[in-house]
Amino acid sequence: MREIFVAGSGTVPVSNKHPLGSGRILARQAGLAAMQDAGCTYKDIDALYAGTVMPTSPAAVLVGKEFGLTGIPVVQVSNASASGLAAAHEALHAMEAGTADVVLLIGYDVPTNTDNPIAAQGYLPPVALFAMWAQRRMHDIGTKPEHFAMIAAKNWNYARDIPFAARRADHEVTVEEVLASKEIAPPMTAMMITPWVYGAAAVVLATREGLKRLKNARWPMARIASSEFQTEVYGDRHIIEGAIVGPPEISKTTVAAALEKASVGPKDVDIVQVHDGFAVEELVYCELFGFTQPGETEALLEKGAFGPGSRAKFGLPEFSTDGGLIARGHPAGPTGVFQLIETNRRFRNSDDKVGICHLLGAGSTCVTQILTRTDS
Repeated sequence: MREIFVAGSGTVPVSNKHPLGSGRILARQAGLAAMQDAGCTYKDIDALYAGTVMPTSPAAVLVGKEFGLTGIPVVQVSNASASGLAAAHEALHAMEAGTADVVLLIGYDVPTNTDNPIAAQGYLPPVALFAMWAQRRMHDIGTKPEHFAMIAAKNWNYARDIPFAARRADHEVTVEEVLASKEIAPPMTAMMITPWVYGAAAVVLATREGLKRLKNARWPMARIASSEFQTEVYGDRHIIEGAIVGPPEISKTTVAAALEKASVGPKDVDIVQVHDGFAVEELVYCELFGFTQPGETEALLEKGAFGPGSRAKFGLPEFSTDGGLIARGHPAGPTGVFQLIETNRRFRNSDDKVGICHLLGAGSTCVTQILTRTDS
């Protein structure tokens, strides 16, 4: 695998206040910010890859025209919530093949109307399905609503330090506050689930050769050590019609394959960004990724694991360090790009060296990338 780095980034706020139809404007703002951060212009870009979900968000080729007419390939990827990481996966293939050394990767989603694409396909609302996950875990393991609230409060408090996050509390959020928020689908309350928001995020990806074009390339930098993309396989109690993210095992196999390709294991991981649209997910993925065994995760959570200082105290990674889907927000297409940006930020501002970016997409798909810190 050629060495490929996250060399620059740009964002716009994650918000439910962006006007409908403003997708091209927001994508342009995020893309320009990423190129400025990396120290390049659109003339230095070999290809543009875009991740989008909503059917009426603007076409990627129109977003490309916001930057100029340089003749480069523009590729649009749509894989539901996993679209941002899926677009990165495809961009990596082009870079590994030697057809691109500098790529602008943009995730954006702002529709022109408020039609709900999930409802249009006849699915159960995602919150109902994940509430079922939560109820099943409560039955099988004895998980309590307080455990889900601990995860949500942690993520809300991480988001307080993220300027573009959708949910930035002006105080430290408590477990009691999360439990007292409006119940949506028992045991999930409003503060335990992702909000409906829009936004845009962009990164400049570059090979070592491509870094020579960038005026602002600076170390340390996140290197994408591996990328794995899988879809579900049949299993016991499999739900065929209306599946949102398929069986949980899809995350287990995809992450395990990505870790193996990157030649790292669970014990090496410092930070994890996951599809935590609903608080129950972090508990499930923690076990599926090999960090804990079923039955011990809740007890570790009660002691403060998976939050600030978790690596030093418990030997376990921190989860959703920018607030995740619950608090940073889940604007769909940009979400995976935000995960790459957060991992790169942590590498530059802490001692973290290995990170996981993981997303699921309705249908069902799973995309995982392993990032490692490189100092020169």
